[in-house]
Amino acid sequence: MSAIDLVWIALSYLIGSISWGIVLGFLHGLDLRQRDLPGGSGVFRQLGPSWGVLTALLDAAKGALVALLATHAAPPGLAPWMAAAVVAGHCWPVFFGFSGGGGLAPSVGFFLVFRPQVTLGALAVVAVTALLYYPWWKKRGGVLGIYPIPFAALFGYAYALWALHGDAEGSRAILGVTLVVLARGLRLLQGKR
Repeated sequence: MSAIDLVWIALSYLIGSISWGIVLGFLHGLDLRQRDLPGGSGVFRQLGPSWGVLTALLDAAKGALVALLATHAAPPGLAPWMAAAVVAGHCWPVFFGFSGGGGLAPSVGFFLVFRPQVTLGALAVVAVTALLYYPWWKKRGGVLGIYPIPFAALFGYAYALWALHGDAEGSRAILGVTLVVLARGLRLLQGKR
């Protein structure tokens, strides 16, 4: 890996480190990290639906931006590294004390640009799974208390891993992102931010 490759990966991480939930929380006079995760769902719970949706869209946009850079500007073959880096930046943002969101929105944004058909299929799997899981979660607190969207995302990532099995670059990218999101999720389940 060359020095220029490392620059592209570092740039992806820095773009991911722009935590819109934290920025929007500061605009409302609070540090969301003290109450919740600063991703779309945490902002939704703390500031309301419109702010949560805006946060999710902005976080997805940074993933989409990195995918555009990976496909149109960066050296060939860096997309998997850049995908993992933007999501890692979102989960552990250097600008905000390494305490960020769960990584779902930037990974969706990245893959909507990088592999749109597979991503739309994965989103359908997430939607159906969340709708089926929600009543059970509401009644019993769900599996380990996991909210419906993160729980359903597990199935979306599994679908994407399966759907991209014949696409070497796509497989490496989704595997890297899945490992980053899984590492973040496991830390959150242990109560670590």
